[in-house]
Amino acid sequence: MSDRVHTPPGPPVVGNVPKLTDDPLRFFVALQEAYGGRYPLVRLDPPVGQSFVVVLDAELVHEILGDRDRFARPALGPQERRRQGLLSSDGVLWEQQRSVLQPEFVGGKLAEYADITADTVSETIDGWPAEGRLDLHEELSTLTMRVITRSLFSRDTDPEQARAVHEALGQLSDEVEPSATDVLLPDALQSGPSETFEEADAVIEGVASEFVEWHRDQSDPPADMITALMDAQADPDVALSENELVDEAVLFLTGGQETTALTITYAFYWLSKHPAMRDRVAAEAAAVLDGGEPTWADLSDLTYTERVVRETLRLTPAVWNVTREVRQPTTLAGTELDAEDLLFMSTYAHHRDSRVWADPLAFRPDRWDGEVSRSEDAYFPFGSGPRICIGQQIALTEAQFTLAHVLQHYDVTVEADELALQPSVTLRPTEPVHATVTERSAPVSE
Repeated sequence: MSDRVHTPPGPPVVGNVPKLTDDPLRFFVALQEAYGGRYPLVRLDPPVGQSFVVVLDAELVHEILGDRDRFARPALGPQERRRQGLLSSDGVLWEQQRSVLQPEFVGGKLAEYADITADTVSETIDGWPAEGRLDLHEELSTLTMRVITRSLFSRDTDPEQARAVHEALGQLSDEVEPSATDVLLPDALQSGPSETFEEADAVIEGVASEFVEWHRDQSDPPADMITALMDAQADPDVALSENELVDEAVLFLTGGQETTALTITYAFYWLSKHPAMRDRVAAEAAAVLDGGEPTWADLSDLTYTERVVRETLRLTPAVWNVTREVRQPTTLAGTELDAEDLLFMSTYAHHRDSRVWADPLAFRPDRWDGEVSRSEDAYFPFGSGPRICIGQQIALTEAQFTLAHVLQHYDVTVEADELALQPSVTLRPTEPVHATVTERSAPVSE
C-alpha cells in the first residue's frame, strides 16, 4: 500500500472509529481540515471488519463518481440491500432503469412538474392559519410527497398516507445508525433489522404498492413514471421484475420527497437566523410573482432565492455522505486499493472545507453571485457523474418555488436557535422543527 494513504493517530487498536460513530459530522469535518490538501486519501482501520478510505481531494471525488467501471455503489443498510430501485441497483439493471426513467425528468415534463409544485404549495398554505405554529418538517414532507406522487404517479397523496410515510421514515432513520457503522462489522456480526424497522419498511412498501396497483387497474393508465416502468416490463429486452417496480416507487416516494423536504426545512431555518435575507427572498417573490403562483418562466428570475437554496445545500446537504466500493484492485492518486475497499466522500465536510470556501461556516447566499461557481469541485449536493441525482432539477424547482411562494404570503420563523442533526441515511433533524407562521398584510418591498 502506498505511503500516500495516511492513517490518522488515535487510541491504540480502536483508532479513530469511536470518534466516527460518536459524531460523524464533526469527525469528517475535522479530517477534512486536518489532512485535506496534504493527503488525497485517509485510511481508517477499525479493530474488526474492513478498513475504509476517506476521500479528501475533491477532484478525486468526481473521478470516482464518474467511473462506474472501477467503482460501484454499495448497498449499505437493510433497506437498500432488499431494494433494486435506481438508487441501489447496478450494472445492466441500473442502465435499463435509468434509460426508462430519464425521459420523465427532462424537457416539457419539468414545466409540468413546476405547475404541479406551484399548485401544491398554494393548496398547502391555503390551509395555514393567519397566525399559528407548525411542525415545519412534517408539513413540508407532506407537501413534497404530494408533489412527487402528483408528478410521477399521477395521484394525490391523502393526509393519512403522507403522515404514515413521514413517521415511517423517522423510524427508519432512528433504527439505522450512521452509514459508517455498516462497514465496521462483518455481515455475520451485525444484528440485522429490528421489528420496528420491518414495520416501518412495510408501511412505506404498502403505500408504494397501492400506487402501482392503481395503475395496473386502469384501462388507460396516465403517461407517467409508473406507466413507463410498466411498459418497460412488457419489453423482452428489459429485465424489470414485479418487485423492482414497487422498489422504484418506494425510492421516489421516500428519497424524492425526503431530501427536498429537508432542504426546504433547512432553508427556512437559515433564513430565520438571518431575517434580512428572509425579507430579501420575500421582496424578490413579490416583485417577480406579484402575489401569484410561480411558473416555469419565473424560475430564472428568482435569482436570490436560488442562491439561498444552493447555500442551504452547501451547509446542510440532505445527502451528507456518498460511498463507493472498489470493484477490482486499482490505483487511485498513486495509491493501490484492493477490491471491496470502501471509499467515503463526505459532502458535508467538503462543503465546509476552509481551503475552498471563504468563511465556510457562514450562511452567505451571495457567495453564489460570482464568488464561487456552481461547478466547484468541492460542491456536489446531488452527487456527480452518471449516477448524479436524476431528480435534481425537480428538487431545485420545488425548493425555489416553495420558499418564494410561501414567503410572499407568510412570515415563517423557525423557533430553534440551533438544530440537532442526525446523520443517518439522510441528514435529518433529531426533533420536530417547530415554526411560527404569520400571514403578511402587505408584500415586502426591496
